[in-house]
Amino acid sequence: PGYQHLFSPDPRAAAVTGKEIPAPPANWACSSEEIAELRKAERKTVVMRVQNRLQQELAKMLKPGQGVWEWAYELDEKDTAWPPLYRAKVSIQALNKTFVGEWARGQREAQVEASYLVAEFLDSDRDTQVPSSSGGSEADSEESIERIGRWADVEVEPLH
Repeated sequence: PGYQHLFSPDPRAAAVTGKEIPAPPANWACSSEEIAELRKAERKTVVMRVQNRLQQELAKMLKPGQGVWEWAYELDEKDTAWPPLYRAKVSIQALNKTFVGEWARGQREAQVEASYLVAEFLDSDRDTQVPSSSGGSEADSEESIERIGRWADVEVEPLH
């Protein structure tokens, strides 16, 4: 009421001069705390979401009551820290594929890492298996953050 004449756009702004409206700044709707919470929630639910996706995509190939995947875990016998280092291996019999995740602290985290590989495979053209890298370098952490950004629909800053 009465404010419609008080606003005028900057005539030199990209939104006025460009053919398309520019994208909003990264994370314009979320604070860094909210992004951290999104990352945490994404990691907690990734296994369930990938399993649901597999069940949907393989529904016609599976028998009633048949599981979509089988898990196996390898423990690093030389590791003395707690929680111990595990590497998860997931076999998806209906696809005749096996994915081996990164070494991670605890079985749950190892399972999350392997789940990301399955998700990347499902997102790919499926002609080739997504390879897993080895080790625990900073590059691996950056890849993990990039995956979280894709899965949580947020833009994340790379590690420095």
